[in-house]
Amino acid sequence: MELSPLPVVLLLILLVQAGLAQGRPKAVVSVSPDNHVFRGETVTLRCDIQGEGDTGWTYSWYKNNYSIYPNVTYNPYMISSVTQYDRGTYTCRGYRGRDSQSSEISNAVTLTVSERAQAVLSVSPQSWLTERDSVSLSCEVRDSSTGWIFSWYRAVPHVEVLSDSIRGAGGSYTLSPAALHQTGVYMCRAERGEPAYQTQYSNTQPLWITGDHILYHRMPILVLPVMSILFLPVLGRAVPSLKQGSPSTDAPRSLSEAS
Repeated sequence: MELSPLPVVLLLILLVQAGLAQGRPKAVVSVSPDNHVFRGETVTLRCDIQGEGDTGWTYSWYKNNYSIYPNVTYNPYMISSVTQYDRGTYTCRGYRGRDSQSSEISNAVTLTVSERAQAVLSVSPQSWLTERDSVSLSCEVRDSSTGWIFSWYRAVPHVEVLSDSIRGAGGSYTLSPAALHQTGVYMCRAERGEPAYQTQYSNTQPLWITGDHILYHRMPILVLPVMSILFLPVLGRAVPSLKQGSPSTDAPRSLSEAS
């Protein structure tokens, strides 16, 4: 029984294509600092050809399946001051001229871009406490958790960086034991990347620390109005400025300068 020529030809084509595909190196895209970034951040996309190193390769970049940068020699591909225009799905492919070798198309990485990042400050277990109690302030970036480091500030009477805080990735600052002189209004800020991208200042969080257990437990009706008279007018002027953030790494000297 003779085989029809057409099925044989099709089978040979499929075998050749399968062999070529198996022989092609694999391209892999990675993104830094994260797939989810904020307007103004610097984004780095890297195309790695597995098992081949970087020597002799050129790279073609695609966004939403359309070529954007064909046959470029630089790797990684950097997007400075990212905007909403840059969101989309990115892939790459490598080509090596000396042996006409091309890689497979890479995995797809989807980049999403949000507006200005906002730090959020919370307190546990409570903001009213007595001397020698412990209290923890937690700072996080809304809708993002990757790669941030945190700085801590006390905002009354002047905005100052807390010199005893650890500037790091933990996102937590603990007063233990709390002391009277630590009464004040606290806030935090986060940054990541190179060059550093900073969030806006967080919401302000007052801490009231007293040395008198009886006054704290039995006279809240007196204490609250007094503290409000002292601090709320200042906070009312400060919060609109603090929400604007600042690209500077220096803390403002006062609440009115925190814009």
